[in-house]
Amino acid sequence: MTHPLIVSYYTPGTAYEDHASALKASVDRLGLDSRIEPRAPKSSWVENCAQKALFVRDMRKQDERPILWIDADAILRRKVTELERFSGDFAVVKRGGWSFYGGQAYFGSGPNAEDLIERWCRYCTDYPNIWDQVSLGYAWWDASLETDLQALWLEPGLFAKSKRNFLGRYVQGAFSKAAVVHKQESRRSKAGQRAPRQSEFSNDHLPEWWRQAAALDQPFVLDEARKQELGLL
Repeated sequence: MTHPLIVSYYTPGTAYEDHASALKASVDRLGLDSRIEPRAPKSSWVENCAQKALFVRDMRKQDERPILWIDADAILRRKVTELERFSGDFAVVKRGGWSFYGGQAYFGSGPNAEDLIERWCRYCTDYPNIWDQVSLGYAWWDASLETDLQALWLEPGLFAKSKRNFLGRYVQGAFSKAAVVHKQESRRSKAGQRAPRQSEFSNDHLPEWWRQAAALDQPFVLDEARKQELGLL
């Protein structure tokens, strides 16, 4: 197996543009292929993030290789060798055992991966106020019920949040085994934005029954009441 293609996008004229340049440089240093491109901004941070699924689909149409999405405000410190040995459809970190982490997500090259991406795109298009990682979890839930999707849950230590002070970053750079370090630009960017037109639906809004089922890899058919709890009605 070969390393997946690294893909990401950024909104021009924002801090993400500089971050994307740093991501590209880190990928180049490792001799890996990437496609990191600009995309026009939407009206809010959550809508910008909802473009992620559509971008992943565009990249898949251009290249049939497995792809690894990495947020633009991150750097790649080493090859993700865990994915070089994986031939399945989908891989992601589930924080706390249930919370799908959208900062990095792998999609294989088979029909089940294509189906998962399409489902993710539909959720992000139909419900742009729902965080993209939540929508990704919904897409996984549906695909797991209807296909033989092969998923790999990556170790949480694969990624790390960038330390805020110089000493912390130095220690992290010297000793962390994480492949991806995220700078969390969203915390700064969202602080300066106006309130969204619609209330955002985040991981914090997910009900306990959904969390438990996701942690156990046991999705089930949802009735109307439970769909409403997920912000889908």
